Amino acid sequence: MTPTSRRLVLALRLLGVGLIALYLIAPRLTEANAWGVWPATYLPAAWRWALGLLALALIWIGPRLPLPAWKPADPWVRGGIVLAGGVIFYLFRIRHLRWGDAYILVKSIPHPDVRLTYVWQAPLDVFIHAKLWAAGNRWFGWPDPTPVYWLLSIAAGMLFLWTLLGLAAWLGRNFTERALVIGLVATLGTMQLFFGYIENYSIMTLGVLVYIWLALRAVRSEVGLIWPATVLALTHGFHPSTLVLAPSLLLLIWERRRLGFDTSWLRALVAVAAPYVVVGAGVTALMSVGGHGLNALMGADFPGGGDHRWFVPLFETQTRWEHYTMFSLAHALDIINQQLLSAPVVWPALILCLIFAGSRIPRRDPIFRLLGVMAVSYLVLTLTWNPDYGGQRDWDLFAPAAIPAAVWLAYALPRFLPEISALRAAAWALIPVQAYHTMAWVYQNTLPWEWE
Repeated sequence: MTPTSRRLVLALRLLGVGLIALYLIAPRLTEANAWGVWPATYLPAAWRWALGLLALALIWIGPRLPLPAWKPADPWVRGGIVLAGGVIFYLFRIRHLRWGDAYILVKSIPHPDVRLTYVWQAPLDVFIHAKLWAAGNRWFGWPDPTPVYWLLSIAAGMLFLWTLLGLAAWLGRNFTERALVIGLVATLGTMQLFFGYIENYSIMTLGVLVYIWLALRAVRSEVGLIWPATVLALTHGFHPSTLVLAPSLLLLIWERRRLGFDTSWLRALVAVAAPYVVVGAGVTALMSVGGHGLNALMGADFPGGGDHRWFVPLFETQTRWEHYTMFSLAHALDIINQQLLSAPVVWPALILCLIFAGSRIPRRDPIFRLLGVMAVSYLVLTLTWNPDYGGQRDWDLFAPAAIPAAVWLAYALPRFLPEISALRAAAWALIPVQAYHTMAWVYQNTLPWEWE
C-alpha cells in the first residue's frame, strides 16, 4: 500500500469512527439541530451501543475476513437477494404519515370532495396510485391508498435491487468493486423509500438508478441513446425534480462523439429529444383529459410548492413556506442533516479522496465524468431548492440525489485506491457505518408517531 493510499484509508477510517461516535452521543443532542443522526436515538440503548461497537470493530477487522464466493450477475443469486429484500421491505415498512405529503395523499386521494388523481407535482405517480386505490377500494374495501403505496414502494425496491445487482456486475471489475457498488448504494438512508414509503418518490428513485445504468452502458455504445433518454423522460413524468439529471444527457452525447460512436450531432439530439416529446405530450394529454391541463400547471400547480417559489431565498424570507436564507446557519444545518440522513459517508468520502489522492483523479474517464455531472447536478438542487416543510419533513425530496453520488463514489474509490488491500479497507471503513445508520432510520419509521 502506497503512502497516499495509506493516508486516504486512515482518513476514511477516522470518518467512520467519527460518525459512529456521533450516533452514540445522539441522545445528548437535540432533534432540531441533529435530525440527521436522530434515528439512532430510537434504538434501545443496548442495541445502539452493541451495533455501534460492531460497526467500529468491522472498520478495523473487516479487511481480514474471508471473501464469499458469489456473483451478483448470477440470476439465482440476484433472484434470492431480491426476494429477501422484498420480505425485509414488507416486514419493516413505514407505519406513519409524518414525512412530506404523506398525510395529504392518504387523505385526499379517497376524499369524496377531492378525489386527488391529477397533479403536476408528480403526474404519473399520483395518477397510478389513485387508480390502483380505486380498484382496491372496489375489490378489497381499502378505505385509503396506504396498501397501494406499500405495495408499489416494495415492488419498486425489489426492481431497484435487481437493477443494482446488474449494475454492480457490469461496473465492477472484481468482487471487491462489485461489493462496493452494492454496499454503498444498498445501505443509503434513501433506501427507506422502498420500505412501503407513502409519498411520490419510490418509483422515480428506481427510474434514477435505471437511467444511470443505461447511460453508462450508452457511453460504451452497448445501448442506443434513445434508451436512457426514454427512461429519464418517464422518470420526469413520475417526478419533475429529476429534470436536474437532463444535462447529463448532453454530456452523454458529447462523450459518445468523442469516443467515435456517433458521427452526427443532429441524429444524437433527435434520439434524445424524441422520447421527451412523446412522454411530454402523453403526460400533458393525460392531465388535460383529467381536466388538469396546462392552465393548472401555470396556475395552482405551478412548481415551487405552497408559495410557488423555487429556491431558498438569498437574503430575506417572505412567506411562511421559507424557513431560512441561503447563507444562514439554519440552511447549513439542514443540508448537513439531510446528507447525514440519506448518505452519511458519501460526500465526506468523496471530499477526502480529493484531499488525500487528488492527483489520481481519472480526468479523461467518461464514466467518471458522467457520474460526476449527475451527482453534482443533484447536489446543486439539494443546496438551492426550497423545502416547503423544512429539511427534516422534506428529506425525501432530496433523498434520490444520493443515488448518483453513491455510484460515483463506488466507481471512484478503485481509481483513488488501486491496491486491492486498500480498497477493501476503504469499503469496510464506510459500508458498516452507513448500514448502522440506515438500520436505525428504518427501525424509527416502523414505530407509530404521536401526531397520529
